[in-house]
This record gives sequence, structure tokens and C-alpha cells, in this order.
Amino acid sequence: HTFKMNIRNHILILVLIFSLSSCKDKKTDTKSNKITENISTDLQLDHFNIWVKNPKKTKERLNEIGFTSVPDSLSQIHEGQGTAGRYFNFLNGYLELIFVYNQNELEENNEKNKDLDFIERANFEQNGASPFSIALKVKGYNVEKIPFEKVRYHQDWMEENVNIYSAKNSKTHLKEPSIFVVYPEIESERFETLSDLKNIPEEYALWREFYQHPNGAQKITDIIISSSDLNLNTETIKAVNGIENLTIKSGKEHLMELHFDNDIQGKSFDLRPELPLIIYL
Repeated sequence: HTFKMNIRNHILILVLIFSLSSCKDKKTDTKSNKITENISTDLQLDHFNIWVKNPKKTKERLNEIGFTSVPDSLSQIHEGQGTAGRYFNFLNGYLELIFVYNQNELEENNEKNKDLDFIERANFEQNGASPFSIALKVKGYNVEKIPFEKVRYHQDWMEENVNIYSAKNSKTHLKEPSIFVVYPEIESERFETLSDLKNIPEEYALWREFYQHPNGAQKITDIIISSSDLNLNTETIKAVNGIENLTIKSGKEHLMELHFDNDIQGKSFDLRPELPLIIYL
């Protein structure tokens, strides 16, 4: 699979609760928790989405504070899904502003895939749903490692015989971010430093510049997502909150706080109301 294809496109580390009732219970609990802990470390952040109504305006808002976006002409249309994206690449993941590109196609897709939440998320302004989506990847990819109830999803823009797996309760728990797991062929590229961008093949050398931001941002070091009326005890949220540098918490409103490079510059940009996003550089 080509670089171009890739570029587009800890569950829950349980606190070990040791029963005081008997040594036997202690051993059983410890063993089961270790199994869960092994699974949790296999979940990692791949990328994240914010649903938007006005992709041009919101993209330009990020451009204004020094982020380089992938040109619209190179940005993906999700054929058969009715959505498209505007992309911002970083060394260890990317931000996608996702929006409705074709309303009829969106509704047709919803009829075919009634357990998925595209319609609900697209209507976030009307129904109060979280406008955020979190795409996860699984280290040593195996569908059985996905630690929550899931719905298989295949669409025209994907290759044959591959699927995305969406968390089942993303449809019913709309205050949660939408959670899904990507397959290896569309996992985002990872680079340790800007100098490693030379590893992008020469035929795709143009893409190197899309990782270089005038504001100096390089790596995502923390993502905090807030939502009102949130149940933090669902299996999905517990799984996501076990992932390093990713936190979902209760708050007054839907908000993403996105930190880069451990806030080395000491700068922040509050992009509300255009985007429910605060950037820390």
C-alpha cells in the first residue's frame, strides 16, 4: 500500500483492586487484571475528527493561527458515505474537520448502516451530540483486541476485505465522542522528528510540507475532551481513558483541548465559537 493511501487516511488500565477476603480471590483478580492491562496497551490514538458545518471557515481559522492544511484538492471525499474532510497533519497523528459533502448519500448510507452514528453526529447542533470522533488503532492488529462492543463497517472508499469497527454505543450515547478503530492500511504515518519526513518517498515529497506549521507545532502531546451529561463508566469511555495522552471528562460543554509539544511555547488559542477547540503550543 502506498504512502499516499496511508496519509489520507491502555482500553482501560484497571486499578488493581485486591480483595481482602482471601488469598485465592487475590490471585484470581490479579490474573484477570493483568490480561486486561495487556489488551489496554494495544489501543493507541490514530487521529481525531471534529464535525463542522462550515469547513472553509473553520479550516481558515486554524490557518490563521499558523497551521498548514492539506490542500482541498488532495483531501479525501468518503465515497458512499456522504462526507469529506479537511486535514491537518502532525508527526504523530492528524486532525480532520469532517463535514457533510452529499446529504443524499449520507442518508442512503444511514439506511444501509442503521447502527452507525453519522446522521446523529452531523446534526450535532440540533441534538447536542458530541462533535468529536476518535480514531484508534490496535498494536498488532487483531479485531478480537477491540475491548468494547463494535459494529463492522465497510464503504465504497475502502479497499475490499477490510473494515472499520465503530463502538456500538457511539450511536446510543451521543454525549460521548464517536469512537472507531481503523485497519492497518489506513493508519496514519508516524515520524519522530521533522528530519524524518525525508522518509516519505520522493514521488510524494509534496506531502512533507503539510507537516510543517509556521506556528511551530510538531507533535500532539495531550488531548482532553469534555462533554456535559457524560457517563464515564461505559466500557468505551473506560477504554479510551486508558490510552496515553488521551482523556475524556465531564464538563460544562463540548470542548477539545489540544496540546502540542508539551506546551513548550506557552501560547494558547481559544477558537470558540467557530470551533469547540482550545489549542496549546
